[in-house]
Amino acid sequence: MRLVAATGALALAMNATAPSSGSAAAPQEGCVDAVSDPRGLYGDELRFRVLRDGRPVGAHRVHFRNDGDRVIADTRFDLEVRVLFFSAYRYSYRSQDVWRDGCLVSLSAETDDNGSLSRVTAERRGDELHVQGPTGGYVTDPAIFPTTHWNASVVDSDRVLNTINGRVARVTVEPLGPSTVMVAGQPVTARHYRYSGDLHTEVWYDPDGRWVKMRFEAKDGSTIEYECEVCRPEHGTSPGSA
Repeated sequence: MRLVAATGALALAMNATAPSSGSAAAPQEGCVDAVSDPRGLYGDELRFRVLRDGRPVGAHRVHFRNDGDRVIADTRFDLEVRVLFFSAYRYSYRSQDVWRDGCLVSLSAETDDNGSLSRVTAERRGDELHVQGPTGGYVTDPAIFPTTHWNASVVDSDRVLNTINGRVARVTVEPLGPSTVMVAGQPVTARHYRYSGDLHTEVWYDPDGRWVKMRFEAKDGSTIEYECEVCRPEHGTSPGSA
């Protein structure tokens, strides 16, 4: 079972226009319109419980911090499928994306898919983004979002940087309308979207642009679902000084 879709999903729009997503600085030329204050939107941590066919198998966490004028998001995803008392499958993912004034400054991501390792890095140099992945390196436009999910400002994008395989993924989003999801045990109205193209997944965002749920089918046909445990500052974390 390969869980490429788990980190191949992305945060897209609420409806045909962008949701409110906290403070967003006007992007510099060649940059995306990124959320400038994710800690004000989420608090210090965003955390999901991960289910496989309804059974808990792991967790996905994003920790936000500031370093001067840079915003740093550290993502950690761990999944383990056990059969009886034995581990039948393990998957782990670590990434860090660094932003300044709406620009992706750098990214590093490492994946361990049941012992199969891969690494992706990206670095902005002037008006170019230099990407290195498992299949080699290339240069692309720096105005691109990585597939780290939390940034709903990717609403106008039709391509994203896949942080597992290092490739630029072409995507199309279909809005499916509002639905009710559970966020930290409470019902919340959220917008539901389905992605097609190079990525296949479903995601939900609340009216403020917070990522609150995700669902996709794994390669073995099982359903992987993210349930939010901490998505807002009042859910256990609060913004503060770095």
